[in-house]
Amino acid sequence: MSSHHSHPHHHEYDHHHHAPNNKAILAVSFAIISAFMVVEFLGGWYFKSLALLADAAHMANDSFSLLLALLALFLSRNKQRWFALLNGTSLLFVAVYILYEAIRRWHNPLEMMALPMIGVATLGLFVNILVAWLMMKGDQENLNMKAAYLHVLADMFGSMVAIVAGLSAWLLGWMWVDVVASAILSVFIFKSGWGIAQRALAQLRGNDMATEHSHHH
Repeated sequence: MSSHHSHPHHHEYDHHHHAPNNKAILAVSFAIISAFMVVEFLGGWYFKSLALLADAAHMANDSFSLLLALLALFLSRNKQRWFALLNGTSLLFVAVYILYEAIRRWHNPLEMMALPMIGVATLGLFVNILVAWLMMKGDQENLNMKAAYLHVLADMFGSMVAIVAGLSAWLLGWMWVDVVASAILSVFIFKSGWGIAQRALAQLRGNDMATEHSHHH
């Protein structure tokens, strides 16, 4: 074990301070997001709003991401990196899905009930702000925590998009805002996911190199 002490990682020591705190934060966030996801999905389906359904899909992904981050805290550092890679990749899937739905909507526009949609999206925004605030108290050095936080942040923007799209449809009769705003959001989500996946891969590669290096000595 002495080889570990020759180059101490401050993460290794910090890990013990943050771990219980992280677990509590993630568990509470997971419960809040999961409950609201159900509300939003039913709302989006009932009010025929793509922005709400896309937001609910993202909420589902958020709760999955939070669950992954929570499970990862119980695992070794190397396994945590695999979880972070999965977490980052899932953001990419969400981005592609939202873009696909936006293109489909562009070809077959649907009338939507703007006011209820604005109401549900505003609730969603508050839920995401609360969870993002909770998660800022966590350990941002932990890549899984960071990925989960980015999921929540992207979702927060998703709620804003839904509100803007709803207001545009209600006040101006502009249905295209829903599509365009969803497409822009998907680009941001893709960038976040790409960043996390790249960092996780770099850490995994770095870890492999470190083990190879120790074998050579």
